[in-house]
Amino acid sequence: MYEGFDIWIFLAGLPLGLAITAIVLFISWRKGKKARRFDERYTTIHQQARSISWSVTTAAILIAWAIVIIVEGPHLAFFILSGIWGIHMLSYAIGAAIASSKN
Repeated sequence: MYEGFDIWIFLAGLPLGLAITAIVLFISWRKGKKARRFDERYTTIHQQARSISWSVTTAAILIAWAIVIIVEGPHLAFFILSGIWGIHMLSYAIGAAIASSKN
């Protein structure tokens, strides 16, 4: 670390960032509720958008995984991508289980 580094200012950044994000999300939610942005059409559009995004992310992870294994072999980057893939698929399984229990 360099001499002018203040760890307390650095550590204060995370809670401050979270607080600002929470305030912005709250204001956005209140404004959206008044403008009726959270109706059935809004929900359907965003569910489809998340589905497409999930599929694109799956393809991107697989492509990155293949490139890493070809270029670097089984080193740290390969295991990090394997962990991300596992979390990605586990979150899908949990989401599918929750969605099927609700419907």
